[in-house]
Amino acid sequence: MKRQGRNFIILVAVLAVLAAGYLLLSRYNRDRREQETDQVDGEVLLEMDKEDILRFSYVYDGETYVFEKTEVTVEPQESEDAAPSGGETETAGETQAGGGTETDAETGDGSGTGSESEPIVESRWVYAADPSLNLMQSRINAMANKFTRVIAKQTITDVTDLSQYGLEEPCNVVRCESAQGSYTYNVGDYNSVGSVYYICEPGSDTVYAVTTSFSSGMDYSLEELLEQENGEAQ
Repeated sequence: MKRQGRNFIILVAVLAVLAAGYLLLSRYNRDRREQETDQVDGEVLLEMDKEDILRFSYVYDGETYVFEKTEVTVEPQESEDAAPSGGETETAGETQAGGGTETDAETGDGSGTGSESEPIVESRWVYAADPSLNLMQSRINAMANKFTRVIAKQTITDVTDLSQYGLEEPCNVVRCESAQGSYTYNVGDYNSVGSVYYICEPGSDTVYAVTTSFSSGMDYSLEELLEQENGEAQ
């Protein structure tokens, strides 16, 4: 009987050790996966929040398009329910006036049922050359997002012939200004084998192979970025 009790205690202890080992192994594997996820495969050229981008530009068909972020005040739309129906409000006011009393609107004591909504301040992109234009914000935001994280999968130094990478006569020149500083890159050829684009800073002999496409998605004319009244791009 004592032997059975001792064996049972040993079995429980072994199970406890195995359970603790399993928990430790699971935690180790989870932490390792998180570390692998956080690791960046390449050199980080740009990393910033979209909200920090103040201005960016690109070249299309020989013309440079510059966009700036600005804050605009939007007046809230009044709901139809808040509007007076028919002449009920005026009639009520006249009735009260006949009885020698004043309405809330007449006394101006602010105790009426109506309330004014506070204006809303929004960030919007505008065309620097003509801020009055109504731009399609979704397309502008998509282009701005390209600057939030740019990683070089390969860095090629001491390049003597930039034409090998299409950078002698770049197809695009992109520029971004943020609270951190300003960044300019010439955009060259696309390498379909590595699925990368070649870029470099102006006057530099260092070429970066990046996955961010500064060619497609940044090839709109101004007309293609204008928003029509129905909310669609022209």
